[in-house]
Formats: sequence, structure tokens, C-alpha cells
Amino acid sequence: MGYEQLIIDFTADKVGEIIVTDRKGQILYRNYAEVFTDEQWMSWSSFNLDMVNMSVGERWEISDRRQGSSYSVYSEPITSEDNDYVLHHIYNTSEYANLLRDVSRYSKDWKELSSFQGEILQHLSSKYMDCLPIVLKAFKLSAAALYIGRERFVEKYIIDKDDKEIVSTRIDDRSPFDVNMEDNIKFMGDERLWKCFLNDSTVNGVSYALFIYSENNVNEEAWRMYYNVLRLFLENSILREKIIYESEHDQLTGLSNKGKYLSMLDGFFPKQESIAIYNMDVNYLKRVNDTLGHEAGDALIVKSAKSILAVERNNVRGFRMGGDEFMLIAWDITEEEANILLDEWRKALDKLNEEDKTLECVIACGLAYGQKEYNLSELLKLADERMYENKVAIKISRGDDPDAR
Repeated sequence: MGYEQLIIDFTADKVGEIIVTDRKGQILYRNYAEVFTDEQWMSWSSFNLDMVNMSVGERWEISDRRQGSSYSVYSEPITSEDNDYVLHHIYNTSEYANLLRDVSRYSKDWKELSSFQGEILQHLSSKYMDCLPIVLKAFKLSAAALYIGRERFVEKYIIDKDDKEIVSTRIDDRSPFDVNMEDNIKFMGDERLWKCFLNDSTVNGVSYALFIYSENNVNEEAWRMYYNVLRLFLENSILREKIIYESEHDQLTGLSNKGKYLSMLDGFFPKQESIAIYNMDVNYLKRVNDTLGHEAGDALIVKSAKSILAVERNNVRGFRMGGDEFMLIAWDITEEEANILLDEWRKALDKLNEEDKTLECVIACGLAYGQKEYNLSELLKLADERMYENKVAIKISRGDDPDAR
């Protein structure tokens, strides 16, 4: 039995590659534990070693990019029976090198995640859409879009990499909430192929979905590290918004309340370039309460609010001032657009009355419009006067007492 060959075969994969060369680098013996060729070895060793003048052992490294392999080599000159040799012991360090690369990559990923978490925490008291610029930067995206689904409408927030501000709109399309995680989809009027990153939950009746778009190939596996951070941020924002929402909205109608109106009147409305004020009052509420009861009166108030909610948008907001008094205020609007909005509201009210004829809703409205350096107090007074004129005109046209409530 060839015991020497048996031992060589048994130990080859345990001790690594053994090569013996003369001082000129010619291979005299090799156990062929590794797959590189003799020619490759000759090239590597001649480049890294001066075997002719070697006097002590040397350690050196090999990186075979074509095979994706790495080696650590110890070469030592040996004299035997007056002959000079160089013994080379080669260890395959590919797994170790890959491990180091993985550790380095994971370290980089965790560093980026930590940075992302820190930036998100700084915005923890901000609104949910404020995460979009952070996501855009962290993921190196071309665009990011967030959809917030409410009972009556969907809010869409989108930012492109060249945008300085987030663009927001209200839409009726609820298809973003029907998309599965990681699916790709094209939205109406948008040729880009968006990937669904987050779409798996509803908080307090509010749905949310986050979509990302990139023109380049990106590491989707790395994105997943951010999933829980973003989910918690969005859900925290929605929960916090609920508290704020309830403090700023009328519980019966869903319209903004008088407190919100006064805060915007103090700091927001005076700064707008143009403004349209619609002062509204519900006719015959007292009659309904007295004859049909307060539940019917509440139903009349709700119906009135629905007509206002039907025309709300980014620059149009309705307020319940108390009782049967409402305000609709629009800003950054032309006078022509203000009159068109008035017509839209009247059509919305007519539609509601047509759909439900059990309780007719009649609302008097006065419109006042101003632009640039307008006097807000005078506009509010003018809108109130025009509302009262309209209220009287409606009652006279119906043959009622102008002072009847």
C-alpha cells in the first residue's frame, strides 16, 4: 500500500497546499490541495518573492479575483543535502476574508441604521410626511411617496431627489393600499415603477403606505433594516396626530373647530397673498329642533358639514364655529376661482339634498374676497353682512318670516 500517498491524500485538505521549489522558482513538488494552476503559482511567487536571495521566512498574501479566492502564504528557504529549496505553505483564507467583508459590511449597515434612527428620532415630534426626505437620502432614491388613507379621502405626499419641498395632494384613489409589500406598481398619470416598501397596517382607522422609486439598482436587503424604524415612526406620528386632530376638530361634524380657526386667524391667514371667506349659517335649525327633536337638528348640522367637507382641499378648509354657524376659508386663490368654489359647494349641497330628501338643508352664505394687502377684519365683517343678506333673501323667496330661525 502506498502509505505516503494515503497520508498525503488524508492531510491535503487539512494542512493546505504544500509546494517545494528550487531557488529559481521551479516547482519540484506540489500536493495539489488547491485548484490554482502551476502557471498561476509561478506568476504569483515571482512577483512577490526574491527566492534567489531569500535568507529568512516571509509571509505574503494572494488574492485571486478571477476565482474569488484568497490565500495566505508562508515561504521559507531550506537547505538539505547541500541543495537549496524553498518550502511554501499556502492556506486558503477565502472564508475568513468573506467573513471580514461581511463583518465590515454589517458594521457599515449598522452605522447607517444608527444614523438613520438618530435622524428619525430628531423628527419624532414632526408630522409623518417629514420622514420622506430622510428616506430619500438614506436609501439614495430618486423619489419617495407616502399615502395616508382616511375615511373620506387619501392624502398623497411625494418628494423627488431634486425637490426642496414635499408636494401634497388629496386624492380619491385607494389603490395604493391594495398593493402587497415589495410589489411594483404604476400609478395613474405616473410612468415610474414604484416599489411598495410599507403597507401592512391601519392605526386608529388611518391606513398608511410608503412607496419608493429608484433609477439605479439598489441593495433592497439593506432597506429592510429600516422597516421597523419607519413603521414605528409613522404609527407614532398617526397616534400623535389623533390627539392633535381631536383637539382641533369638531366631534360631531369632523370640521375644524373654532379654536383651530382662531389660531389660523392669528398667525396663518394674514400672511396669505389672497383669501376668500365664506360665512355660512344654517336656516331653520331652531324649527327642526323644536318640531323634530335635537337628533334631527344634529343630522341637519352633519349634512351641512358634509357639503363643506366635499369641497375641502389643500388650500380650502371648513370650520364649525358653533351651533349652526360655519366658515369656509380658501387661500392662494383668484377671485374667479373663489366664485367657482362657491358654485361647487352649492352643487355639493344640492346633491346631498337630492340623495336624502327626508331633511332639507338650506344654508345662507356670504362671500368676501381680498388679495395682497387686504384688511382681514373688514373682509370678515363683509362676509357676515353678505351672509345675512342671503339668509333674508332665501326666507323671503320661500315666503317665510325673515327673522324666523
